[in-house]
Amino acid sequence: MSETQTSWKVQIAPYKGVIYFLVLLFFFHFSWKIAIDGDMDSEFIYFFDKNITPGWFHTVCRWFVLAAAWFIHQFPNTHNLIVENTTMYFPNGQIVISIIWGCTGIKQLSIFIGIMLFYKCYPFAKYQLNKLWYIPMGCILLTAYNIVRIGTTVILTNGHPEKFESLHDGIFRYIYYTIIFILWVIWEELFAKKAQQVKT
Repeated sequence: MSETQTSWKVQIAPYKGVIYFLVLLFFFHFSWKIAIDGDMDSEFIYFFDKNITPGWFHTVCRWFVLAAAWFIHQFPNTHNLIVENTTMYFPNGQIVISIIWGCTGIKQLSIFIGIMLFYKCYPFAKYQLNKLWYIPMGCILLTAYNIVRIGTTVILTNGHPEKFESLHDGIFRYIYYTIIFILWVIWEELFAKKAQQVKT
């Protein structure tokens, strides 16, 4: 091995975990966009143009509406929020928020699960068993954030519909992936590095 190759490997060694994470993140992100993401604004889920929407998905969307409405009602002056099926809005708020499958966070949950399943698959039973509780815990935290995200979007766009795009497709989406990254960092620091020490 040449000195240049050795130097290059030494330089990137501290960032190997982050690089591994980013590779998995972009792989699952673009795989999703290629296979499913073509119609995020629809009420139906399409897999390569085939409708695969399960019958219970409307119930899930309805649950998110009710959960987000509960969150909204924790704030003052929100008693007049109107909830109709899978939509929420304030009277004269100038915008109606509709919860469809793309709002449920299923894409982000799938990416998180994919990253956790394929990240450093050490053949250590204890290391792998930890994933059995860490992955569901992460999914619960991401779902809780999604409820807060939906509710906050409804509150902040009340009377200001022009804010919707920057909140929905910008700030809150970036926060989503930041939380996924933080969950990975916790896993890397508390579990993966210990497993690596056992391996060596």
